[in-house]
Amino acid sequence: MFKMLGSFCQKILDIVASVLAWVVNLLPDSPFSIIHASGFGSLLSDINYFIPIYEFIAIGQAWLICVGVYYLYSVIARWVKAIE
Repeated sequence: MFKMLGSFCQKILDIVASVLAWVVNLLPDSPFSIIHASGFGSLLSDINYFIPIYEFIAIGQAWLICVGVYYLYSVIARWVKAIE
């Protein structure tokens, strides 16, 4: 019984892994290769000197993490309250 269940789970995992590998193979190697190949790469570095894009991204990531933690906490708090 357990061997059959184990082989079934292994087949499902193999199918999921092959589908994910197929999806990853569809993606390009680097999304930034087009920028480096064009003349826009040097212009982008000049723009980044005056507009700090990396800092904007870091602040956005921190904000998203904080909001995500807040919503996760609120869902867990509501769930615990519903149990009591």
